[in-house]
Amino acid sequence: MQNIPEFSVSEITNLTKSILEENFGLIRVRGEISKVKDFKGHYYFSLKDENFVLNAVCWARNVELLNIKPEEGMEVFAQGKITTYAKGSISNYQLQVDQIDIHGEGALLKIFEKRKKKLKEEGLFDEKHKQPLPFLPDKIGIVTSPTGSVIMDIIDRVKKRFPTNLEIFPITVQGTRSAQEIISGIEFFNLKSKVDLIIIARGGGGAEDFLPFNDEEVVRTVFRSKVPIISAIGHETDFTLLDFVADVRAATPTAAAEMAVPEIKNLNRQIIELFKNLKFTIELVFNKANEELNNISKYLNTNSLKNFIKQNNSNLISLSKSLNYFVKSSLKEKNTKVENYFMRIDNLSIQKVLKRGFAIIKDTKEKKLMKLKNLNKDHLIDIEFYDGVMLAKTIKKQ
Repeated sequence: MQNIPEFSVSEITNLTKSILEENFGLIRVRGEISKVKDFKGHYYFSLKDENFVLNAVCWARNVELLNIKPEEGMEVFAQGKITTYAKGSISNYQLQVDQIDIHGEGALLKIFEKRKKKLKEEGLFDEKHKQPLPFLPDKIGIVTSPTGSVIMDIIDRVKKRFPTNLEIFPITVQGTRSAQEIISGIEFFNLKSKVDLIIIARGGGGAEDFLPFNDEEVVRTVFRSKVPIISAIGHETDFTLLDFVADVRAATPTAAAEMAVPEIKNLNRQIIELFKNLKFTIELVFNKANEELNNISKYLNTNSLKNFIKQNNSNLISLSKSLNYFVKSSLKEKNTKVENYFMRIDNLSIQKVLKRGFAIIKDTKEKKLMKLKNLNKDHLIDIEFYDGVMLAKTIKKQ
């Protein structure tokens, strides 16, 4: 027992730290990323396989140098150094990451399909949300790298087809900063520099290069855009989630420029054709109007008018007589009906009724007595005849 080495906790911790850091310099660790946390620009996450979990960190100074941004579920090779650190009073070790590479395209495809399914089920790719492109945009916003062939191809094609105002929002088209820069570009053209159309473009590349255009927050920002967006990522065979959410997908950046503006030669040709059609229509209308005026002028000359009046004079006289007879007959008939109505009303007057032998019986308060039961013995009543009123007294009921 006396020959067994003895160490303090601090000594064994420092020894372990020296062994790990001296024997594991720059290494690559294969695993699946999980529990990603972005804290003050630093990325904290774990690398796991079927048996164990290794803590990892990428400091902010190295984040911008990463090929890809760490995301949940990615199978990667993480490059870095093993270091130890104290959490409270407990020693731990972790991988300080300075680079991340995808472990095969199969891993990316798995993430792509999973995210695509999720966003599709939420309705972000539905056709009903697609906005139509403007026919002649006054200003186009372009979100792409300010250097390289992509932006030059777009500018050149727009100038040749229909020169219009272009504004570039410069971004890095790959790497960890790219996704946030794309989002900033879309928001800039929606809120600050108003444009009629946005083109998001980059050239060809591998699956890792397209990761920013498959970023979930990028897709959601495109979906929220009030300005129509053309997606022009890579070549015709390349697809990103941005292509599915954009209002229109172009096979290439050059194709996006062709979709954005019409060709001025074709417009001129269409204008000439429209002018010809308009001219023909106007001539046709004027010719027809002139023909009708000529026909009318024939009837308006003096001889024609005299002949017309002469030919139709007898008809006018006959119509006048008929109208006169109709008016007189109608008035006579109406007059007879009115007289009959007055006679009926007059026959119903009280005086005419009394003349026919009727009388009105009232009590002394001028209230008409209609029924026998309302009379009592020795009841004073007034009897109104045609020629006067007589006071009477009741004797008894019969």
